[in-house]
Amino acid sequence: MVPQPAGGGGAVQVSSSAVRADPPPWGALLLAALAVIGFGVAAYLTSVHYAGTPLVCSDKGTINCELVLSSAYSVIPGTSLPITVPGMAYFLVSLVLALAQLRRPRNYGLRQAHAAWAGLGLLTAFYLVFVELVELRTICLWCSSVHVVILLTLLLTIWRLYPRPDRLVQAAR
Repeated sequence: MVPQPAGGGGAVQVSSSAVRADPPPWGALLLAALAVIGFGVAAYLTSVHYAGTPLVCSDKGTINCELVLSSAYSVIPGTSLPITVPGMAYFLVSLVLALAQLRRPRNYGLRQAHAAWAGLGLLTAFYLVFVELVELRTICLWCSSVHVVILLTLLLTIWRLYPRPDRLVQAAR
């Protein structure tokens, strides 16, 4: 419920600048941390791909990282480049967007761009989850951790697009 101004009883008018209130800086820091975590997992999986070392993950049953990461779906079609390399690039872009928001917290376009970027990442994750469940019938926990990081990034970027209701009222006064 939005409080009414004293005297007039009319509705509180909100300026367009109130809608673009500064989000708290901890949100951008959390986005940067999520990007670093995602990059770290993607870098680990890339190093395992090239070094041929065993994964720290189950290799039997429904949870089978080895099966997922050695499948034809684990590389970019027509290449030997693992899909974790574009994953690392994705998280680097996400990190740059998060750090840019720390430097320019009032730039609403940066928040919109980050939300769109996270949405694109989630669409990609949906495809990869489909491949795991339907085509390979097994799950990679490392991959799932990346998908969770992308989902959290999207949720946080969407949340940062909208100010708290008490900020709208304060900005209107």
